[in-house]
Amino acid sequence: MTNIFTYRLETPLDYGSVEEVIREAFWNVYQPGCDEHFIVHKMRNNPAVVECLNYVCMDGDIICGHIFYTKTKVVSDRGQVFPVISFGPISVLPDYQKKGIGSTLIRLTLDKAAKEGFSGVLITGNPKYYHRFGFRPAADFSIVADDGSSFPELMAYELGEGRLENIHGRLFFCPEFSDFDQNEVLEFDRNFPPKKRLKLPGQLF
Repeated sequence: MTNIFTYRLETPLDYGSVEEVIREAFWNVYQPGCDEHFIVHKMRNNPAVVECLNYVCMDGDIICGHIFYTKTKVVSDRGQVFPVISFGPISVLPDYQKKGIGSTLIRLTLDKAAKEGFSGVLITGNPKYYHRFGFRPAADFSIVADDGSSFPELMAYELGEGRLENIHGRLFFCPEFSDFDQNEVLEFDRNFPPKKRLKLPGQLF
């Protein structure tokens, strides 16, 4: 039997369920436990959040997928600030993975972001996965990381021909993605059912 999923904008009533989805999707994937659900929670009501692009995937009345967008910026050597956007985390419940939900969330929101007039989307991720959506090395657009480095995992998607043509410099993601105390994460995690934090092969941290 084929699942028929629906996609809609996230609402404040979804916040708790969305954070549960994020936690389930990332638990023990990149590190023992995860902090992605805490980061999204911490950024609620932050003006950097692009609410018009934050979509959920529904299986009936169950939220099974979510994509989270934020405003970010590219700063040139002369101090010019160019607004761009980024997405992540993108989350799908483990039992719903490999069903095309993540891909649909990405394509749906990239299309909407283009219609909203944004210049481009900058992310870090697996090039083999994201090239299928049209992402290219950020270096193709003369965009580098905040420390001036360039690497294949830093990618850009132009939301319309020429929209990134005059944007160049160093990319700065929202500081909330890295500026937090792990004790805050542990305390926040008490709001969820207990889960074991495991050190597993292949984790990044």
